[in-house]
Amino acid sequence: MGVTVRTEFRVEWGDCSPSGAVFYPNYFRWFDKSVWDLFEKAGHPIVEMERRYGTVGIPIVDMQVSFQRPCRLQNDVVLETRATEWQTKRFKIHHEVSRAGETLVTCVETRFWGVRHPEHPERLTSAEIPAEVIAAFEGKGG
Repeated sequence: MGVTVRTEFRVEWGDCSPSGAVFYPNYFRWFDKSVWDLFEKAGHPIVEMERRYGTVGIPIVDMQVSFQRPCRLQNDVVLETRATEWQTKRFKIHHEVSRAGETLVTCVETRFWGVRHPEHPERLTSAEIPAEVIAAFEGKGG
């Protein structure tokens, strides 16, 4: 099935708007942390990726979010994150936030394997994702 990260947590006061619902940028903060947890669980933490592959990051190029039900203060929620598609230089990540088995929010991110541009080191460019990284996510070693 591949690597999945499952995080259970309670929605805190600082996550919410005055109405008591989660302030939407906090979902993106949760999603981003979950992606880095996913890479670490697959055996490729960010510091290791930087050292081994010269990766500067894995920036988002597209994000599609569906807010289906409200997520509120003191809700106990589950965030599940997994990689769902690998291309040569890009990959997709799927996130789902749920409460008591009911889906609240889903998100699909497209990210790219970012390295420093050889002629303009202040810029990023996409590079081929190492096969061993993909294999680690697909449970084929790594």
